[in-house]
Amino acid sequence: MSSDKDKKVSLRLLGQSGFRMEFNNTVLYIDPYLSDSVRKFDSPELERLIPIPINPEEINDADWVLLTHDHLDHCDPETVGKIAIHSPSCKFYGPISVIKLLRSWGFDESRLVLCSENEHEVLADGINIRITPAAHPEITRDENGRFCCVGFLLSFEGKLVYISGDTCITDELYDFLKELPVINVAMLPINERNYFKERFGTIGNMSVREAFTLAHELKIEKVIPSHGDMFHIHSVSKEELEVVHRDFNFDFELLINPTEL
Repeated sequence: MSSDKDKKVSLRLLGQSGFRMEFNNTVLYIDPYLSDSVRKFDSPELERLIPIPINPEEINDADWVLLTHDHLDHCDPETVGKIAIHSPSCKFYGPISVIKLLRSWGFDESRLVLCSENEHEVLADGINIRITPAAHPEITRDENGRFCCVGFLLSFEGKLVYISGDTCITDELYDFLKELPVINVAMLPINERNYFKERFGTIGNMSVREAFTLAHELKIEKVIPSHGDMFHIHSVSKEELEVVHRDFNFDFELLINPTEL
């Protein structure tokens, strides 16, 4: 007889840090960036390297959109605005920076859910969520002490999934994560911070080695790299990921383009 932990959950990678997850008749979209807004509104040098996998006008199945922070490649008006129209019962969950932005775009308050530190939210039957700190590039809070950038911990089907959002590693984040039960799957950014990116005006996150060492030390079972396929300045090849994973003899399973969890 199979256990809950053996059950599979549908997963689709949307590029950058975007994911679609479906289980128990519930559909989540996480940080979907399904437009070319960054090139249009930020810099012409930041054009997409990969095609838009699904037009946001076609998304009529969203139950929840989870947004880690308010940067354009994670909380995009040309994506979430269209999802709001075509998935009229969908709710939007995120930190105060995201909620304020969605309010400014005219989202109905009844569809907005502000995440709360140290509290578990029930998204649907059998699906729970709580937030984690995220350092982008440092952990920041608003005047009321609320996180401005977050990651998510999803628990369902006997699994614990960590979606880090954009984050570097700090003592506070590391100490938080090491107190958790075993993380079955972690979605970690691998678009490192460096001088040249910051000179250009963009913020990186963990390096490949940092993300993989974090997973190794925390005994995470599986790692899905993110944030390395959308823009040239942040690009990381599949071959680099595989070489680092192999040569450092990391003991987690590396998932490059999984379709299920």
